Amino acid sequence: MIELIFVIVILGILASVAIPRLAATREDAEISATVANLRTLVSDVTAYYTAKGNFYSTGTTTAKWSDITNVPLSGATNDVTNSGAKLKVGGKDCIAVQLYNKNGTTPAHILITKEGSVNNVCTQVLASEPLKAYFSSTVTGITTDTTKGAIAIGSSTSVYSPAPTPKPTT
Repeated sequence: MIELIFVIVILGILASVAIPRLAATREDAEISATVANLRTLVSDVTAYYTAKGNFYSTGTTTAKWSDITNVPLSGATNDVTNSGAKLKVGGKDCIAVQLYNKNGTTPAHILITKEGSVNNVCTQVLASEPLKAYFSSTVTGITTDTTKGAIAIGSSTSVYSPAPTPKPTT
């Protein structure tokens, strides 16, 4: 009987160590999955824009999110340029994504915004190095701050200014 009590005590000690580590592993997996989803989304959007030249599927009909990517998004409607979509982390919206076509000298771009309803896992995702890089990226003509980042996409990223007129030599 005493051996059984010792076994139960040892199992209790092991469980008290293993359960918190298991929870941390789950959070790490969710952080990695979110970062991977955002990278995939940027890649998918870039590929779509490069292939089509804009975010219209035909004429003036705007493409659907499902035409562009298989990344799970919440709030994604059929109109990718007039309504954004959100990446969920820990069951709550964490990152908003909006697509913009090229407009004059402003290249086509993805605007990534931190959402207000954050949780512990979302805070960890936003603090990760890849997300910091996204939020610190800018596009000429787009106003960003610490809550937004803009990523130029497709062939429209090369916006050339007219070459300066050379000064005559005397």
